[in-house]
Parts: sequence; C-alpha cells; structure tokens
Amino acid sequence: MKNGMLFIDGSNVFFDWKLVTGGKQMDVQKYIALIQSKFPGIDFKRTYYFTSETPTNGAFLQQINRLPYVEVKRGRLQNKTITLDKFGLTCPDCGEPITGTITTQTDKGTDVNIAIEMLTHAFRRSFDLAVLVSRDADFAGVVKILKDLGCNVELVLFDELKGSAQELSDNVDHVSVITPDEYALCEKSY
Repeated sequence: MKNGMLFIDGSNVFFDWKLVTGGKQMDVQKYIALIQSKFPGIDFKRTYYFTSETPTNGAFLQQINRLPYVEVKRGRLQNKTITLDKFGLTCPDCGEPITGTITTQTDKGTDVNIAIEMLTHAFRRSFDLAVLVSRDADFAGVVKILKDLGCNVELVLFDELKGSAQELSDNVDHVSVITPDEYALCEKSY
C-alpha cells in the first residue's frame, strides 16, 4: 500500500466552501474522510490543515487539531492599510470622491508553511502521494519539485471551481473533484 499525506489550504477551502454552499457549516472530519475516500489504496499518514488563527476561529482549529492524525499549522494575521484615494472611487449618491484608508488583515505564512511541509516530507520520503486542496497557483512550483523528487501529486477541488485553478491543475498529476452531492454529505448536522 502506498503512503499519502493530505495538505489543506484552510483559508482557501473556507472561502470556497462558503461560495459553493451558500454559507452552510462544514464538518471538517467528514470533509477529510470524503477526500481520503477518493484515494483507495492510499494509507494517509497525516493530514495538515493550514490557516491563520483569527479571533473567531480558535475553537474551530482546536476541534480540527483533536482529530486523529490531523494537525493544524498556523500562519499569522498581519494588518494591511489600503488607501482608497488611488482607486478613483466616487460615491454613487453624491458623486464625491471616496477618500481615506481602511485597515484589513491578511493571512501571512500559510502558503510558505504548506510549501515547507510538503517539501520536508517529500525529502524525507514520508509519502508516495501528496494530495493538495487549494486553488492557489503559487503552489505550481512546489508541485514541480515534488514530481521531480518522484512523488505523485493530486489536487482536490470543488467541481464548480475547477476552472479557476487552471495553472495549478496543469501541473499536478491528476485533479479530483468534489461534486455538490458529495459535499452535501460534509455539511454539519445539528
């Protein structure tokens, strides 16, 4: 039996899940089990879930970390100030320019953490198959290196969003999709 590891870009999956389900809650344990079921004959040694901790998701990340053979790898949030003047926006009601700044938070370190974890395990020969759950084209280079090291790399995407991950899809060995009927099985039941 071949060994596998699952690498989930948590921020990417969170927003994609909200988009395809209209905001329903995900049961992460069922979601992970669904993905793993798409790869019969693969013994998944570990699942890594990568994201930044926010003021509202700490308890959720603790629940994920308690799942067997699952580990949360945290990035960090960093404030980012955006100056609105440079966008040339005007108020639709009065026609006045919209000026000033807004501060938002961006996820930092998650992509780097995913790349490091994937490469470290590839060099250690921890897996034969790396399964990546993300649409981020930044991982195309990492995928090429993994393949050069003799690892197989598969990508998992929601069926409705597979067209928006073309660069990454073009670099992996295979793309598996999660259909609406399948992800409906991963909705949290209360």
